[in-house]
Amino acid sequence: LQTYRFHIFQMCIVHSDCHPVTLNNKILPTANEVKYLGLTFDKRLTWGPHLKSKRKQVNSRLHLLRPLLKSKLSLTSKLTIYKAIIRPVWLYGIQLWGSSKPSNTRTLQAFQSICLRLITSSPWYVTNKNLHKDLKLPTLNDLAKSHYNKFHSKLNTHYNPLIRKLASATHAPRRLKRLWPRDMLKA
Repeated sequence: LQTYRFHIFQMCIVHSDCHPVTLNNKILPTANEVKYLGLTFDKRLTWGPHLKSKRKQVNSRLHLLRPLLKSKLSLTSKLTIYKAIIRPVWLYGIQLWGSSKPSNTRTLQAFQSICLRLITSSPWYVTNKNLHKDLKLPTLNDLAKSHYNKFHSKLNTHYNPLIRKLASATHAPRRLKRLWPRDMLKA
């Protein structure tokens, strides 16, 4: 009886390879990651590779803008530079990747805190929560929720019926405990 259970379990775990996709009788190579419209999709949709690449991009921008952010400009000017030049890089597509695991989004939230600390020249004992509150800047999770709520509210009035159907309240059965972007509506 135990070997029978083992074989059933083993058959469920083994995934068969996908059939090759052809275009003009040429087999297209498979890849673990695909970049499309500025978003990096990995095969399990964990958004890890996308967020790592975004962290590298914003690090390079911060490196270029560090002299400006450390200068004697006013706080509002520094915040405007951050909001106009750095934040849009990692904010793009947040409606999709905003519900990813905290282990993936933590790197960008840490980057935002580093930027705010640099802008305000805050000492080490000032908490990140106080920085966000004093500067009236939302955290990454709050931004993700607000952007998804705006996106979801526009779905009902879209002219395409397939896109309007995305706003329906029905939930498909889930096999994994992974969060979906729709879960940000509840919170």
